[in-house]
Amino acid sequence: MTGCRPPLRRVVFGVALAVLSTSGTASAHQVGGTRFEAPIPLWLLFGAAAATVGGTAVLLALTRSRSASLDADAAASLDADSAAASAPPRSVRIPAPIGDAVAAVARVGFFAVVALAVAVGFVGPQTPAENVATLFVWAVWLKGVALLAALVGDPWPTLSPWRTVYEALARIEGAEIALASYPERLGEWPALVGLLAWVGIAENLTVLPRSPVGTAVLVLGYAVAMLAGGLAFGRTWFRRADALAVLYRLFGRVAPLDVRSVDDAYAVGLRPPWRGCTVPARSLGAVAVTVAAVYTVSFDAFTRTPEYRSILFSLRGATGLGPQASVLLYLLGVALFVGAFVGVAALTVRAAGSPGWRPAALAFAPTLLPIAVAYEIGHNYPFVVRNAGQLVGGYVSPAAAPIAPLSWLSVQWFWASQVLLIVAGHLVAVVAAHAVVVEYAPSERSALRVHAPLAALMVGYTVVSLWTISRPVAA
Repeated sequence: MTGCRPPLRRVVFGVALAVLSTSGTASAHQVGGTRFEAPIPLWLLFGAAAATVGGTAVLLALTRSRSASLDADAAASLDADSAAASAPPRSVRIPAPIGDAVAAVARVGFFAVVALAVAVGFVGPQTPAENVATLFVWAVWLKGVALLAALVGDPWPTLSPWRTVYEALARIEGAEIALASYPERLGEWPALVGLLAWVGIAENLTVLPRSPVGTAVLVLGYAVAMLAGGLAFGRTWFRRADALAVLYRLFGRVAPLDVRSVDDAYAVGLRPPWRGCTVPARSLGAVAVTVAAVYTVSFDAFTRTPEYRSILFSLRGATGLGPQASVLLYLLGVALFVGAFVGVAALTVRAAGSPGWRPAALAFAPTLLPIAVAYEIGHNYPFVVRNAGQLVGGYVSPAAAPIAPLSWLSVQWFWASQVLLIVAGHLVAVVAAHAVVVEYAPSERSALRVHAPLAALMVGYTVVSLWTISRPVAA
């Protein structure tokens, strides 16, 4: 997208300057819930961010510059199980023995920590801040690996503990273990169920993150389910039915690092963060996982606001439900988000004069990933770093002073970093969407019209995201 880089750089730089001069309110897994006032009206900040995202979409549509699409090797490299591909341009080669040794150490080390977390979860102290199960599983593993995938690419094929056990069994057997072929009709739908159950409900709406034994039971139960599916359907099960595998692979599309297996080496290069988001999703199940991931991280932040508490208590009063009301709200929100995206896909193909919304949904869903990744990083990086420091301080050097890597980070600067990440994520998503739009727009005059539905959705979501993080934390 050479033709649109200068205006994009200018708008990003302008937003950065505006945001760094502001402050607001933090929430969720974060630095604190102190209320403070921004030096400029929040409506002005929201309007500026919305204008930046919308204006970028208009500029890109008017320039109609066509980015270089991914070739077959680059598309294949998005799947960690793909065959060797050609090296990315300007890449650094790492000899295969060194890369394999690092992967082996990471695989064994991660498996050992997971096994330790499960064991200590059952027999260790049941105080969340003192048990490796709660410290490791929810922050360092669930959120930390997501952040790692967004920065360097998907590490889960190497780290997955259930896949490690499966590969050991397959090595003993001398061949892949599978009783049947993975049914194509299942697609990524099992992964969607796992994402909603583990990340959406268990993490955000239950006491499991504060229960070491509950955390251990969850991990052990999920591991048994994954192993059983792997033994039944082989390696495809781990790639398409494991919620964590699908989620981390999707996040890895946004990573600025491009890592590929090339001949007898690993090639590591750089790529624009929107490049991997121009490859269509594999199935409607993958589309649903993508949209659900965007919604879930936003829902996590929204649950800490007074507005959510008001809606929840009103629903409880109207229906007589107890804790189930929060699950109902979450699932209704997922359905609304998925429905809104399908509606946008339908409007897009109608504007382009193309038949069927399904191809558009498959093509445009990955363009939402930069938004999910930016919000995931902004929302959770203090949570990950704080718990990692507590884990290292408590288990590696218990006699030393507590490790607080982010003790310098004020609420004001944390909020500013969230705003920057959210706006930057939406800008990258707009660029990715433009690269897909030009394939649907038959002429320059129609490019803006075709891009309008998705751009409007992104502008609206920008404002909603910024509003959510500006709200005070409900007690």
